[in-house]
Amino acid sequence: MEASESNVKKESKTGLFMQLDALKDRIISLGKDLNKINSEKESWFKKKEEYSKVIREKISIIKESREKRDALTKKVKELKEKRNALSEEIGKKISEFKKLNDEKKKLLSKLKIRYPLALKTQIDKIETRLETEAMPFDKEKKLSKKLKDLKKSLSEASDSMEIMAKVASLNREITESRKDANKAHNKIQEFAKQSQILHEGIIKNSKEVDELKTKEEEAFKNFIIAKSRFTGINGQLKENLAKMSGIREKINKFELEEEEKRKLKETMFIQSKEKEIEEKFKATKKLTTDDFLAFQDTLKNR
Repeated sequence: MEASESNVKKESKTGLFMQLDALKDRIISLGKDLNKINSEKESWFKKKEEYSKVIREKISIIKESREKRDALTKKVKELKEKRNALSEEIGKKISEFKKLNDEKKKLLSKLKIRYPLALKTQIDKIETRLETEAMPFDKEKKLSKKLKDLKKSLSEASDSMEIMAKVASLNREITESRKDANKAHNKIQEFAKQSQILHEGIIKNSKEVDELKTKEEEAFKNFIIAKSRFTGINGQLKENLAKMSGIREKINKFELEEEEKRKLKETMFIQSKEKEIEEKFKATKKLTTDDFLAFQDTLKNR
């Protein structure tokens, strides 16, 4: 009966060691799978972070470009308003210029003088000659009469000269206004070109951000899948480690029980030998050296 129970326990212990070996193999395999899926998981997370970084950088560039573009758009608007105001002002001045010029032409036509301003030059020359040159009386008289006629013509042409001054002044103002309008127009063209370049950059970067977001989402999705697999395998590993711990406890219990039985048998054997020697001593009243040596050998062999 005892031998049969021992065989059952030996078989159970052997089975436990077989289970332990199988679990060790399974744990090693799960460990390898866990390391592999962890590398995959971290790789996807790294990609996701890289995409996120580039997205943030591009969004920052887009924001900066929009601010610059909007500032340029504002300048273009202001310059267009200035150019339009200048164009309106130029239009009014040109209209006034035409009226004054027509009036000037009419006055000069009546006076039959083409260049009234030349009269002043002629008058100055004659006055200088009369004051500085010695000449015959007839000639002096003739020059004096010419001077008088010129002064009369100059006096009559005073209105036309005033108009001519206004025409000249208006012409200068129109020229300056046109220069300012052209400057404004050139600035508008320059700022509009810069704004367009920025706008195209915004569109390009926005498109790239959309593409990167798709890649980021895909990388994050793969990371979540890998994380789920990692959690599953890690759970299996913990479960198998717990099983292995349980089996080790059972094996240790078996070994402890066997050790206790061995010690018990040993104790009982020694006690039987002691009893045997005691009975022999009672019967013979003496023990030989051989009896002691035999008892010591028995203890050594145990």
